[in-house]
Formats: sequence, C-alpha cells, structure tokens
Amino acid sequence: MAIPNISTLDGLRILLVDDDLDSCVWMTCLLEFYGVEVHSTFTVDRALRAFVELWPDLVITDIAMPDEDGYSLLRQIRQIEEPLEKPTPVIALTALGQSEAGFSKPEARFDQWFLKPVNTENLVEAIANLTGRSMLIDKLVSSY
Repeated sequence: MAIPNISTLDGLRILLVDDDLDSCVWMTCLLEFYGVEVHSTFTVDRALRAFVELWPDLVITDIAMPDEDGYSLLRQIRQIEEPLEKPTPVIALTALGQSEAGFSKPEARFDQWFLKPVNTENLVEAIANLTGRSMLIDKLVSSY
C-alpha cells in the first residue's frame, strides 16, 4: 500500500455524519489535514439537508446513531440520487462487529466500511479510490 500524499484528497467535499462528538472532531481534523472540505453533522435529518445543499464527493457515516441510523441515511441518499447515473460513494463506520452491524443485509450497499477505531492510511486510501484520486497516489509513487 502506498502511503498517501497529503495533497491526495485536496479539495474533496466530504459529508461526515457521526453522533459521537469525539469521533467527529478526530475525523474532521484528520480529513482537513489531507485538504478535505469537511461538513460534519450529528443526525440523519441534518445530514440529508447538508447532502442536498452540498452534493459532496463522498459521505462517511456512523452506523449506530439514535433515532435514525446509517442504513436509513444510505437509503434516503440513494432515493435522492435515483435519477443520477453515478451515486455518491458512502463509507460506513461502526464500533459494532460485522455481523452486529448487519453489513450482510441486502440494503447495506455501502461502498466500503471500517471498524472503529479506523486505520488512517486505509481510510485515506479508500477515499482516494472511491473518488478517483488513487491515480494521484500512483503518479506520486511512480515518479520516485
């Protein structure tokens, strides 16, 4: 795995949804370090409003949240995007195990998922791959 360059994600707009303030702050700082424009929300309702306003390049959502969960957010995002040809990539984060989180459910159409605490390099690499920025990583590595 190539270590991502700091500028790899520069300029991306990411919607981050997590009801845990500490996780949200940590993830926001991490993504901003890589040049990402981060929009954080704590609820599905706010996330949907932000999604329509921002049309982010990628969404990162926690699964287990009060009221509505990450699955509900994913379903509603896919309904909004139904007429579009290319859906927005969505990454799921969870402190639950894979079976507890329900990633085998048919409605669990996340593009990628990670257990918390998230490995930074793996997350950055996944974001780069899902947004077409992995070519930047390949270019940087091949230029050395």
